Amino acid sequence: MTTINRAGTIASFLEDEEIYIDAKEWVNPSPPEEDHYARQFIFSDFHADTHHFIEQAKTRGPKEILCAASASALVSPLVSIIDKCLLKDISGTSQFMRAVSGATKEMFLTPGKFFGGLSFRLTFAVYFGTYAVANLSELALDIKKVKDDETRKTSKVAASGVANIGLLAWRDSTFARVYSKAVPHATPKRTLGLFATRDMLTMYATFYMAPVAAEYLEKEHGWETNAAELSTALAIPAAMQIVTAPLHIHAMDCYAKPRVGLSSERWAVIKKEFKTVSFARSFRILPAFGIGSFSNNKFREMFIRQENEDLLLSRQLTRAYTQRFGA
Repeated sequence: MTTINRAGTIASFLEDEEIYIDAKEWVNPSPPEEDHYARQFIFSDFHADTHHFIEQAKTRGPKEILCAASASALVSPLVSIIDKCLLKDISGTSQFMRAVSGATKEMFLTPGKFFGGLSFRLTFAVYFGTYAVANLSELALDIKKVKDDETRKTSKVAASGVANIGLLAWRDSTFARVYSKAVPHATPKRTLGLFATRDMLTMYATFYMAPVAAEYLEKEHGWETNAAELSTALAIPAAMQIVTAPLHIHAMDCYAKPRVGLSSERWAVIKKEFKTVSFARSFRILPAFGIGSFSNNKFREMFIRQENEDLLLSRQLTRAYTQRFGA
């Protein structure tokens, strides 16, 4: 009975909020500023005037989730290969490029095994959760008509950060147990702490350092706005991987060899793996924050009702059909 009452309360809430989503007095009636069109495809964007979604909450919510799932399906194959093969390289199970070659062949020759495998499934869960939480946090902010940029930024950082950091720590702990040559055991607290620190630094670079760098390039070097925002949204998180690579290596090494106490041995592993790990983790930022973010927002643009309905896929298909076959 309690569950039924709660379901009724949620349904009533969404019905009430339809007024806010569909009402245009809180939506900026003008299209997004011409000099900020790249923001539509940047994961860290939080501005209220980037998108102009006016679809009702109860139908927009499921679409936000489906867009997140579709984007995750596109980005997860490459990211899962890189991350699994890095762990194998650090633990000594296989050389990085040899592992990448084997995983790539598996994806094309035995797709059922690859896409049904643990590596892909866990990576899909990580990015689906991250994109879905980011999308739904924007929906919640729109429902409440929050326009203040700092409030929106803080809310999105908190929501997507907790999701991304928690999910990655869970996935990488599982990867360590499954793909490391060490006997499976409980994940050390140091390893979990290093995972969390690694991902917090990446999120900080994404949401705080990249916008500052973009503004600097615009004001001090005369960069065009969209070029500055888009390039720093990818380059700054990628560059941060040079800083986080030792944390990643040390975290995996702590799991693989928990009883090693000599710092000289730990440093030797970091020095040996640094070039491979820093390059590979920098490269993986491009699909995660490039392909994934772009496709997530492109799907949202095509399927969620907005002021400019010509962007909707259904309108585009109808227009193409009419032009081809007539009214």
